[in-house]
Amino acid sequence: MDSISNDFSHLSVGDLHASSEPTTTPALNRILLEHDTFTNDDHNLLDEKIVNAFNMFRRYNEEPPLPLLLSNITTEKRLTTLTTDEAEELLNREPSIASILRNGWQVGSFKEVRQLEVLWPPQHRLS
Repeated sequence: MDSISNDFSHLSVGDLHASSEPTTTPALNRILLEHDTFTNDDHNLLDEKIVNAFNMFRRYNEEPPLPLLLSNITTEKRLTTLTTDEAEELLNREPSIASILRNGWQVGSFKEVRQLEVLWPPQHRLS
């Protein structure tokens, strides 16, 4: 499990080794607008693909597994791709991401998820 942490430790909002407890960050950093290379049309197209891929869950009015949903969102080449295990670990460390994912699932839009700085390559981040 520690090797997974080290493999994507650059995704940490804080010090990965400071604590295994979830952080209490009220709001995660967003990518700077000038670094966000997604247009609204890009977001809409990507949202449609995600909603279609998880259509079975929507059909039965169920929420998909959040690590799987987050992993699928990060397959877009401009973001840092996460495996489902990496996504699960990130969700455990940053529980506020789960509420952003749930809100996105309810409205069918994951723009706010894609704008999380933690999901972008280091050259696009403030910190």
